[in-house]
Amino acid sequence: MARWFANNVSLMILALLLAVFVWMLASLQQDPILESTIAAPVVITSQPLQDQTLSASTLPPTITVRLRAPQSVFETMGNNGVQVPVDLSQLGAGEHIVSLAPVINGSPSQLISARPTTATVTIEQVVTQVFPIRISLVGTPAIGYEAQTPTATPQQATISGTQQVISQVASVDAIVTIDNVRASIEQAVRLVARNADGGIVGNVGIVPEAVAVKVPMEQLSNYRDLAVRAQLSGQPAEGYAITNIGANPQVVTVFGPKEAILQLPGFIETLEVTVQDAIGDIEQQVGLNVPPNVSLVSDNQSVLVRVRIEPQTGARTVSRTPTVIGITAPLTATLSPPSVDIVLSGPLPQLNALTENDVRVEVDASGLATGVQQLTPRVITPDGITVQSVLPATVQIEVRDESAPTPTSP
Repeated sequence: MARWFANNVSLMILALLLAVFVWMLASLQQDPILESTIAAPVVITSQPLQDQTLSASTLPPTITVRLRAPQSVFETMGNNGVQVPVDLSQLGAGEHIVSLAPVINGSPSQLISARPTTATVTIEQVVTQVFPIRISLVGTPAIGYEAQTPTATPQQATISGTQQVISQVASVDAIVTIDNVRASIEQAVRLVARNADGGIVGNVGIVPEAVAVKVPMEQLSNYRDLAVRAQLSGQPAEGYAITNIGANPQVVTVFGPKEAILQLPGFIETLEVTVQDAIGDIEQQVGLNVPPNVSLVSDNQSVLVRVRIEPQTGARTVSRTPTVIGITAPLTATLSPPSVDIVLSGPLPQLNALTENDVRVEVDASGLATGVQQLTPRVITPDGITVQSVLPATVQIEVRDESAPTPTSP
């Protein structure tokens, strides 16, 4: 037996190699080896330390990776099958060359090439600096008003960034618009860092991001704001009422000697606007009754007065005889009661002008058999008129067949 084994060992090895070869050939036919080029994303897995920042970088978003692997491996890799992790947490301040080494999440596989293989990053130390908050007022207040010294709470802000960026900052500003403002301003305002030329400096952190700003506004002693009051004459037509009165502008500014200004009431009247017998809205440009010794600041000596006039609403009760529809000979119908009362609501002028034909009542007897039944009448009214109630809510209808023989007494 040992002699036979020794004489045939070479044949056995050859048979084994042939079997392995056949198995590999079959496997390659079912799962062939492929080469493919993949765009592998570059992922920063750890940022620089808390007091450092990445100020410059040539890190590409992806690198080009050439792989050899079975087809099944490529199919199972998915979109994140190859990534390029970059750890910046262990780098100190300065310029560094980092390796772009792809990590393949799939096996068996072979990395053929990767481009690029390195990138340059610059880490800088983050510095902080405290600046007083400067309030910048933009625009001009309304005529006769003057902005007083503004205040901010808190009064200081801390900015952070690289030394190069921080060195560009000349001020930290809260910008407030006061154009045509009459009343004092209290609002939250975001802070911006500016350079010496007034340009905004980016890539800086500001704490706090916003502050509470107060800008007191003071009216000069020889100026005064007066509310405009429209002076009306007459009354609208019967059934109509004034529902709103407005003026544009609502406030005007006058100036003059201080003594005359102090004696003024808080309003100024327009010249008369007549509303006599009006049945619709009125818009009229009218002058102002300016008190003596004072003048209007504006060159425009008139205001636009708007008077809204609307019909008054009311109620009215009418009586109508319903009309039976949907019944033809030889059938006839009798209603009980013969008339109904209808309570209507709407504009008084329209209610007062209603005629007999404007409000109608119908009872639909379509398809009814002979006999006595209760039906709900339908009220037809003009647009704008609403039916509040119908009395009675239902009426009795008796349908008879006039062609039927009349019963005789025995």
